[in-house]
Amino acid sequence: MAPLQALLLSTATVFSVVSAQPRFDFVRNNQVENSLRARAPNSSAIPIKATPAGAAGPVLDSFVTFSIELAFFPDFAGNKSHPNTFSDNLLNNLKDLQGTKPYIRVGGNTQDYALYDANLTTATRGVYIPSISLDYPRQLWIGPSFFESYNTWPGTKFIHGFNLAINGSTAITSTESIVPLACKALSNDNFLYWEMGNEPDLFKTSAQGIMRPKSWNEKDFAREWTGWVERVKKVVWEKCGEEWQDEEKFKWIAPSFAGTTNSLDAVKSWQAGLNKSKDIALFSSHNYIGGATQPGVTLANTLLNHTKTMLSVRDHTKEQKALKSVGMNLPYILGETNSLYNQGKPGLSNSFGAALWGLDFNLYCAATDIKRVHMHMGSNFRYASWQPVETNRTTMGTKAPYYGNIAVAASLGGSAEGDVRVQHVSLEKVTEAAYAVYKGEVLRRVVVVNMVQYNTSSTNPSTSTSTTATRGEETYTFSLPPSCAGRGVVQRLMANGSDAVTGITFNGYSYNYELDNGKPVLLGNVTRDEAVPVKRDGELEVRVPWSSAAVVQLEC
Repeated sequence: MAPLQALLLSTATVFSVVSAQPRFDFVRNNQVENSLRARAPNSSAIPIKATPAGAAGPVLDSFVTFSIELAFFPDFAGNKSHPNTFSDNLLNNLKDLQGTKPYIRVGGNTQDYALYDANLTTATRGVYIPSISLDYPRQLWIGPSFFESYNTWPGTKFIHGFNLAINGSTAITSTESIVPLACKALSNDNFLYWEMGNEPDLFKTSAQGIMRPKSWNEKDFAREWTGWVERVKKVVWEKCGEEWQDEEKFKWIAPSFAGTTNSLDAVKSWQAGLNKSKDIALFSSHNYIGGATQPGVTLANTLLNHTKTMLSVRDHTKEQKALKSVGMNLPYILGETNSLYNQGKPGLSNSFGAALWGLDFNLYCAATDIKRVHMHMGSNFRYASWQPVETNRTTMGTKAPYYGNIAVAASLGGSAEGDVRVQHVSLEKVTEAAYAVYKGEVLRRVVVVNMVQYNTSSTNPSTSTSTTATRGEETYTFSLPPSCAGRGVVQRLMANGSDAVTGITFNGYSYNYELDNGKPVLLGNVTRDEAVPVKRDGELEVRVPWSSAAVVQLEC
């Protein structure tokens, strides 16, 4: 079934195209006012603090942002003659919610295989080695037209990733050739940072190819990294023009380790002088909750399990504390992350369950002082938020995880304005999560994620027939500060079930490619901006169906 047909069968057949991002207004009416009669506080209500005391520090602007595999960046962005407007529309949707377009890190595994070919007539040329991966080329060359892709998305800022894994004269010549081209492409108010190498903590052990000897340690890494950075700086100052002779235009994210427990230690790398030149702007780490082929990885056991999400972030919390103890006080980000490494698992990473996981994961990161999260993507990757081009493996279109991105942006609101903080709210079950979001000292939103697995259908084993089960729901009662009394507005992240890959909406809107090229389209029979009373004592009651989430916008 075509994606559009599936959407129309599972939602509404009547819709209207809107030109602006969905908004809501706080308008009281008699029906809501009459429901605000005071009553005794509910002793079982979940308390929400009036102020962000104890919450993590403010997130950075463009908290919702992306990492794109370097080999596939031209697919996502297009080029000068054929810009990818579908991708740009999806980025603009997020800008309308958070105030800035997502920042784009161009890197990943193929960043460390990329060599420059001045005679290449296409943006890239890759060689796939099936024994390593069918998802990305193990050998890659980029040509002059590759850099056109940095100027197809107006208002977007980029991080460009250089090769670190390949040594020798070929790598030196390649990098020195790339630098002036990257400078020129990033001279239109679209430069953010540089990056040197991807996941060097796997260089000694990676299944994609061993790039360093077993004896290679943190001191070796720090020496190599700083040496390459100085080489790039020399070329920047000599060939990129006067405007680039500015220390603010020579900032990096690093060390870009794959995780916190691999063959190199981030704290030891920092102590070895990684930032001795003070060129690093953000401390970047990577995270995946599990692997696509790991035994026991399922929606219920892995993605729809709040405890698993907390455990996957826990090591980053420990690492942040350890780094601070040795004087690393830069903002800590996830420069690359997504659900399951090895590009995701079909039926999991591309499902609505992954959208719910993405909402929970991102907000939990924000609640643990991770300042920004780059969700990784590539063409044909199962966990990608969208497929930018049609291929023989994947249809072009908006994928389920994108709706999780939208929900995160709506939860955080205008993070570009600053001082947005997130407080994790403890609940009892592994299948539920809640968060309080503050702007300054004021509570603005409560978010609830119900991760009880509900599939679109279930099969009767005796008859092998598909039957629709009753979808349950949970009712959550929160005790808010009395200043929030009035009404809340519920915006729901919904689909027919956790296994759905189409028919997904946020607050009644679809962002499907087939409807209006990724722009928001309001569907006809889906609830939007649902009013709920906040009683005079601050009590808020919100229903959340299984496998769905609710973002409650408040006026406190």
